[in-house]
Amino acid sequence: MSKFKMLFLQTSFISLGIFLAVGTAQTVLHFFGNAYATEWYFLLSVIFAGVLCSLPSLILYNEKIKPFFIKILLHFTLVFAAVSLLGWLFKWYTGFTDYAFVILIFIFVYVFVWVMAKWFYIKEDKEINTALDSIRDEE
Repeated sequence: MSKFKMLFLQTSFISLGIFLAVGTAQTVLHFFGNAYATEWYFLLSVIFAGVLCSLPSLILYNEKIKPFFIKILLHFTLVFAAVSLLGWLFKWYTGFTDYAFVILIFIFVYVFVWVMAKWFYIKEDKEINTALDSIRDEE
């Protein structure tokens, strides 16, 4: 898979995960009587976060860093730092309680993106193997 395609998929999965998590949280808060309204630029900030948070995925392609665990740890740390910075810049949180909520959403989205990426790669592998099998059958 090309790096550009991987970055596009990561951006899409991250943005979708954030929208799902925030939408679910807003729905739950609504039923408990708490009003929560986002700023006009919230949608743009989520898309920007998706792009910025997908860039550390290039670390996973780095051959100089050998242990995969170190790559994952570095990736997690960079994405967490990006989310914390973007949350501060775009006022996603104003206090510790809000920041804790952002961290919970971050963890949900991080796991969601890994699961979706794994599912997508397995699906793509099966398609490639099916195509290769059909080529072998023709020979």
